[in-house]
Amino acid sequence: MFSEISKIIFIGGNRFNEDGPLLSFIDICKNRGIDVEVISDKERINYPSATMGTLAECLKKNGINFSSVDKLTIGTLIKYKDESTLVFCINCKWILSREMIELFPGRVFNYHNSALPEQRGAACHSWRLMQNINFTRLTIHEVSPEIDKGKVYVQDEVIFDNNTHNLTQSYRFFVSQEIRLFSNFLDGNIKITSQKEKDSFYWPRLSTQANGYIDWSWSALEIVSFCNAFDDPFDGASTFLSNSQVHFRNVIKIDEDYSFHPFQAGLIYRVNDSGVYIATCKGGICVKDLKADKGSKIRVGLRFVTPPEILFSALITTT
Repeated sequence: MFSEISKIIFIGGNRFNEDGPLLSFIDICKNRGIDVEVISDKERINYPSATMGTLAECLKKNGINFSSVDKLTIGTLIKYKDESTLVFCINCKWILSREMIELFPGRVFNYHNSALPEQRGAACHSWRLMQNINFTRLTIHEVSPEIDKGKVYVQDEVIFDNNTHNLTQSYRFFVSQEIRLFSNFLDGNIKITSQKEKDSFYWPRLSTQANGYIDWSWSALEIVSFCNAFDDPFDGASTFLSNSQVHFRNVIKIDEDYSFHPFQAGLIYRVNDSGVYIATCKGGICVKDLKADKGSKIRVGLRFVTPPEILFSALITTT
């Protein structure tokens, strides 16, 4: 299907602190003799990779032409207008307008690293972790003016193992499948299907600073899955101890069958080398990675609290 494509313009970049998937996709193109260029934004072009410096440094080292712009416009893309050029979005911060898409009819695609139409939006894996869902489908779809609504060309199911608890682990779990997915796409191993709106769910972008606050009326399972959503590579979900903000990462359920009273929720009931043990409305949690302000003392009997006004702000704030 894409045998006449001689050039791919990638719009976007890698994931933060990861080597892929953009660089892996570029390697696949180079091995097939397909010329590539990258258009990124000022932030993503300086994202660090896991092993190879920033994205800009990686592209320079590999002799890949690239540009970074504040805003994607018709003027940015029109010089690439050619029937042998395909546009491929990957971790792209911009929504392409209808006019941009029409420059490359039938040749503008997006890699969405989650299931469509069930997991639309920019924070799909954070929401998946929050919902405690252990599967997804990597997707390449045609770009339409409406977010994540274009026809699906290829998908690959992912079932996560029991050791996948945060975004970094999730992304590294399906690296090999991303490579297979993109190779199948270029080979024309596709099955074009329209998305069923009755099966669609859209979730907005999340911000650790704005949205990542623990509600101590939740159960242990709800708190753990919420913390997983804001875990590595982020700072962790937050609450407060003696008016100081505290971040939780690497949180597990504990004492699941123990019945705490709601008034005990947030109380530290045990501290040892394994972590900090905290009561919830249903079961306990153990926080293995707790970051508090310098000088903060963590001891049994103290209570974590998230003020109602902060919880309300977290609910109404979207980014």
